[in-house]
Amino acid sequence: MPGSIRIASDVGGTFTDSIAYDGATRRITVSKVSTTPENRAIGTVEGLRRSLSLQGKSGADVTYVGHGMTTATNAIIQRKGARTAFVTNAGFRDLLLIGRQDRPSLYDVAVVRPPMLVPTELCFTVSGRMDAEGQEITPLDEAALADVAGELNRLEVEAVAVLFLHSYANPAHERRAKEMLAELVPRAVVCISTDVLREFREYERASTTVLNAFLTPVMDQYLGSLVAMLEDGDRGLGLAAGTPVMVMEAAGGLMTVPSARANPVHTVLSGPAGGVVASCHVAGLLGIKNIITMDIGGTSTDISLIRAGRPEITRQAELERIPIRLPVIDINSIGAGGGSIAWIDDGGALRVGPISAEAVPGPACYGLGGKQPTVTDANVVLGRLGEQTRLGGDMALDVAASERAVSEVIAKPLGLEPVEAAAGILRVAHSNIVRGIRVVSVERGYDPREFTLVPFGGAGPMQGTPIARDLGIPKLLIPPSPGILCALGQLVSDLRHDLLETQIGPLEAFSTERAAAIIARLSDRGNELLAADHIPPERRRIEIQVDMRYVGQSYELAVPLDYRRDGEWEGLAGKFHAVHEQRFGHADPDAPIELVGFAMTAVGEIESPVLPELPKGGEKLPDSAGAGNRRICYESELAANMWYDVPVYLREGLLAGNTIQGPAVIEEVSATTVLYPGDRAVVHGSGSLIVEVGA
Repeated sequence: MPGSIRIASDVGGTFTDSIAYDGATRRITVSKVSTTPENRAIGTVEGLRRSLSLQGKSGADVTYVGHGMTTATNAIIQRKGARTAFVTNAGFRDLLLIGRQDRPSLYDVAVVRPPMLVPTELCFTVSGRMDAEGQEITPLDEAALADVAGELNRLEVEAVAVLFLHSYANPAHERRAKEMLAELVPRAVVCISTDVLREFREYERASTTVLNAFLTPVMDQYLGSLVAMLEDGDRGLGLAAGTPVMVMEAAGGLMTVPSARANPVHTVLSGPAGGVVASCHVAGLLGIKNIITMDIGGTSTDISLIRAGRPEITRQAELERIPIRLPVIDINSIGAGGGSIAWIDDGGALRVGPISAEAVPGPACYGLGGKQPTVTDANVVLGRLGEQTRLGGDMALDVAASERAVSEVIAKPLGLEPVEAAAGILRVAHSNIVRGIRVVSVERGYDPREFTLVPFGGAGPMQGTPIARDLGIPKLLIPPSPGILCALGQLVSDLRHDLLETQIGPLEAFSTERAAAIIARLSDRGNELLAADHIPPERRRIEIQVDMRYVGQSYELAVPLDYRRDGEWEGLAGKFHAVHEQRFGHADPDAPIELVGFAMTAVGEIESPVLPELPKGGEKLPDSAGAGNRRICYESELAANMWYDVPVYLREGLLAGNTIQGPAVIEEVSATTVLYPGDRAVVHGSGSLIVEVGA
């Protein structure tokens, strides 16, 4: 059936994962290729081409493209964005430098701050002021702004970020500045804060606006070239012009390419979001609502806690100590991935990460010149990945290179055998990940034993059991094709727009009528945005949250509001006390409450693919699933020098109801699952593996 294919890709630091879904046959094909750092679009197109070829299809059959990437995040980390200037009110030139005056390490006298995105010499001021109510105190000095424009031309800036105090209450000065600068500095992109977010807290708003300006030229070029390559019939996929291309954003929704090019800051920290959304989707098929996701890729492990089937969303994020004030999925990222390098510190202790071997040269076993031992190399030395294993379906592993790297760099300096050193590398990596999971669970009042652990990413299913055992988690859910789950997230996510309007005042001062007027205004804007994205009314959903705090508090909590129900506004105070109690362990029903703002999320529901059902089988595995045996050493059994001759199974040969008793290995194109002694895995009809973790 022509025109039935939906495809998606996720660009990571080491691999680019791709998926193709045929809506007519419900068949899914996946591919995994090395990321191409010099131009990530090349690896993206190659991965998508391979996924399509496995379906026997071409770009002409594609009706939808989803895309997730780390391009924006990497541009910030590597400071490879546009040459950006900052324009603000007179007297506030050093707003970005001063920040919140916080110190990451209170007693460290040698703190080194990361370089600012905008150096001081590119910060400019002009007179003009609004008050907190939006009333003009001092007119905008347009002559001074014209002089600043002359300097911006002389300094050859590529982007300009504009923030004026209290513009969230009245954006007139910012809008006039944008008009003038767009005309007087035609070579530069101009971003004003009220186009990015309309919220109080000038420093965070300034930082987010600067990030948007810094990224706009980079992302505009990248996304433009990607779409061109996708449509190119000779070098690309040959998509039909106008085929929708959606980009994953940090809150777990999708953006159209024009939206992403205009507001690229929303794609920062979006890399892991697709995996969280897909995990919720896959777990929901099994009726599992409370999960902890563990995405172990080549560079990092991304951890998120999900309650009642919905990711936690926060509006306070940070990258390289740069605050980002936008909705993002609450993800704890740590530098512990398959490519994380093992090393010995000055005190002689074994450390793992956060430095990664990345795609080039990669782990020693890749055979691309890497000499440093990584977590992947440790798995090779312990036999969990063998000579017959093909990463991504075609990458052979150099076992001898892994053994040399582990032996020379770790084992000999510590006086250990290579196997002992490899086991130590895994134990250190596991302990790092366990600490990361405790941050989002135990430290926030949640018992991890009441959750299901969902390990995914190329390295996740190998490490699931030891981490679950350390935390007392009884069950694992290993999704189908776990190594490309983030790419699946691009197919099951909905379109999303977030707006926020600051409204500070006592809760009792907001009547039902006043609140209804604000909500109606935000809802109308949300519907306008979805209509521009060609989402029909029946597929639109508007969600409202109210930001509230006790009088005197510095930070607020978001309280969901079902604005269509009678009496919801009158019961809002009680809901706030309950949310405060859950989050902080206490509440004060007698304390006055202050309302801070209204947040609106406009959701455009996109038709999700129906995942294929596996044929039914009994507990006994079919002969076609067997792939021989392999000698494996488990780091938890090292004291007994335990090597196991374990069966290896091909996941694509498994049937619903099949049961596998550990120790065992289950291999597939995108990942390898390692079952420890005592584990028991059952194949679910949706394709997921449910693993009961052995004691």
